[in-house]
Amino acid sequence: MSIKRHLFFYNTISVFTALVVMLLVSGVTTHFTAENYRRQSVASMDVTATIEVQELLQGEEIIRKDWPALDHQLRTRGYALTVTTQEGDPVFSSLDPAQDRLYHEVGQEANWVEATPITIQSADMVMVGTISDNYSVVSVSTPAMPMFLGSKRPPAEIAVLSMVLSGMAAIVVIVALNLLFTRRQVRRLLAPVDALARAARRVEEGDFSQPVDYGGQDEFSSVCTAFNQMQEHLLAEREKSAAYERARTDLVSGISHDLRTPLTSVKGYIKGLRDGVAQTPERQLQYLDIAYRKACDMDILLQRLFDFSRLETGNLPLFPEPADLGDFVSHFVQEAGQELEQEGGRVDLHMIPAAHPVSMDSEQIYRVLNNLKDNALRYAGANPLILTLTVWRQGDMECVRFADNGHGVAQECLPRLFERFWREDQARSSQNGEGSGLGLYIAKCIIEAHGGTIRVKNDGGLVFEIALPRREDDCHG
Repeated sequence: MSIKRHLFFYNTISVFTALVVMLLVSGVTTHFTAENYRRQSVASMDVTATIEVQELLQGEEIIRKDWPALDHQLRTRGYALTVTTQEGDPVFSSLDPAQDRLYHEVGQEANWVEATPITIQSADMVMVGTISDNYSVVSVSTPAMPMFLGSKRPPAEIAVLSMVLSGMAAIVVIVALNLLFTRRQVRRLLAPVDALARAARRVEEGDFSQPVDYGGQDEFSSVCTAFNQMQEHLLAEREKSAAYERARTDLVSGISHDLRTPLTSVKGYIKGLRDGVAQTPERQLQYLDIAYRKACDMDILLQRLFDFSRLETGNLPLFPEPADLGDFVSHFVQEAGQELEQEGGRVDLHMIPAAHPVSMDSEQIYRVLNNLKDNALRYAGANPLILTLTVWRQGDMECVRFADNGHGVAQECLPRLFERFWREDQARSSQNGEGSGLGLYIAKCIIEAHGGTIRVKNDGGLVFEIALPRREDDCHG
C-alpha cells in the first residue's frame, strides 16, 4: 500500500473513531440526564406536598407573619418562601437563584387571591401563592433540574457541558490514535530512509556492491530501485574508467614503443649515411627511402593521436560537400590497388552503374577507407591479400561494403572492434607505427559525424558495411 493510502486510511480511522466516541458520550450523557430529570420532575409534582404547602399558607405562621418559621416548614417539604408587598418590595426570601428566576418569570405576574392559595404548575416546578394582609406570600418548589457532574444544573448548561465533554473525548481519541499511527508510520518511513542513508555512506566509502534491500510496495520502493540502479551505473562507470585508464597507460607505452622502433631505424640509416656506410648512390638512395618510410609511419601514428584528441574534445572539423560516393570509391580503389600490387595483393570493385550522391567530407571519408585498408594489411593474415569494395543504394542510404579475404575476428570480439584503445591481441605490437587501437574508433566517429552507420561482421573474412545518407536534393531523383 502506498504512503498516501496509508495516511488516508489512518486519518479516516482517527476521524471516524472520534465521531463514534463523541456520539457515544453525547448519547450516554443525554440518556442519564433525561432519566434523572424525569425522576426529579415526578418528585416535584408530589400532590401530598402541594396540599401541605397550601395548608401552611393558611396556618398560624402566616397570620403571625413569622416568615422564618413558615420558611422552615416549607423547606421540609421541598419549597422555599418569598414575601413581597403589594407594591413589589421584598420582605423575605429564601429562594435560590434558580427559584428566584422562575419566580420572576411566572410568580410576579400571577393573580394571587386573598386567603386562598393558588397552585401554578409547570414542567420544572410547582408554585403555591396567596395574599395575606397586603403581602404576596409565594412558595416555590425546588426546580426539577437534573443532576450532572455531582450537582443540579439547568438543561442548557448540561447541553453545553455535554458538547464540551464530547469534544474533549474526541480530541483525546484523535490524539491517542494519531500518536499510535504516527509512531507506526514513522517506523515504517524510517526503515527505507535508514537503509538509503547506510547505502549512501557505503557509496561515499566507495562500496557499490551492496544493493538497498527494501521489500515495500510504496513510493520508497521506486526510490530504492533508482538508488540501486545508480549504484550499478556508478560501479560500471568506475570499472569503465579503470579500464579506460589502463588503456591510456597501455597506449602511452605502445606509442612509446611504436615511435621508438621507426625512430631508431631512421637514426640508424641516417647515421649510416653520415658514417659513409652507404658508399654507392644506389645504396644511399635505399637508405633515404627506408628512413623516409619510417618517418611517414611516425607521421601516421601522430596523425591518429591528433585525430583522437580532436574527437575527444569534439573539435574534429567536418566540411561536407556534394560528391558521388561511387566515383570517390573508384578513385580510392585505384590508389589502394597500386599499393597492394607491390605486396602481391589486389583491390576489386563492384558497383551498380548509377549515381550515388552524398554530402561528405572527402578527406575524412578517405581517412576511414584508408584506416580499414591499413587494418586489413596488418591483421587480415591473408597472402595474397584481396580487398573487395562494393557500392550500392539501399533506400535513402548509399552503402559501401569493405571486405577482405582474411581469417576474420573471433565472434565475441566483434562488438569491441570500434572501442578506443582496443586490439584483438593486446600483446601484439605494431609493425608499421600503428596498433594503438584508435584506427577503427576514429573511423566509426567520422561515419557517425556524417549521420551514417558502420557495422562489422565475419563473412569469408572481415566485412565492414558503411551507410551514408543520400543527398537530400537527389533523394527523389
